[in-house]
Amino acid sequence: MKKLLASLWLLLIAVAAYAWWRSGVSPQDSPEALSQWLQEFGLAKAAVLYVLIYTLRPLIFFPATLLTLASGLLFGPLLGIAFTIVGENLSANVAFIVARYFARDWVAKHEAAAIKKWEDRLRENGLVTVLILRLIYLPFDGVNYACGLTTMRQWDFAVGTFIGILPGLIGFVLLGSTASAGTQQPLAVFLLSLIFLIFGLLVARTIKRRQSPDEESAKDVLEIPSPRIDNGTPKPNREKS
Repeated sequence: MKKLLASLWLLLIAVAAYAWWRSGVSPQDSPEALSQWLQEFGLAKAAVLYVLIYTLRPLIFFPATLLTLASGLLFGPLLGIAFTIVGENLSANVAFIVARYFARDWVAKHEAAAIKKWEDRLRENGLVTVLILRLIYLPFDGVNYACGLTTMRQWDFAVGTFIGILPGLIGFVLLGSTASAGTQQPLAVFLLSLIFLIFGLLVARTIKRRQSPDEESAKDVLEIPSPRIDNGTPKPNREKS
């Protein structure tokens, strides 16, 4: 069953890549093109389609940032933030589940003992770990799929994601809304988006400082002892006094 689903997934990726190539739309023009297409459906249908597209987006590895920018351009700041919160969280959990279903068993069979110990610690501190990874803006889908390959509890992943994506999500939606014709004072909105993006980094730094004892413990777990080199040099005998 897994092989069949994996084959269908690869086919989906190939079809999506071909369709994007045929469209001739460049990545930087994608938010505007998507916004113009969704506007034809009206607000309610556009919102449902946007959330659905965002939810399924990780299956074809479409960049999350482009959709987030499109929401600000299409829906404006407030509705864009609301719809993106729903879509981005669903998207993250879809990728997590897919990675766990297809590859977790394989990873468990091939992981080294040191990685297993690290995973045990990750399981105990999963929420904080995901929170920090989100706040420092690591690649969105990279974090989703990587966490799915571990023993991390999905609840910790979901909660850490929900909280951790907020500064970046708000910042990028506001950034996208600056290109909307209905946005008043776009410069002020742009500066506000930068404040949220910087705020996320500052929060991550604060959390990492408070978690420093745990980080040191994690380093000890992953530390590999250096090989002992005997160069033949006699070592002095130390007698107890």
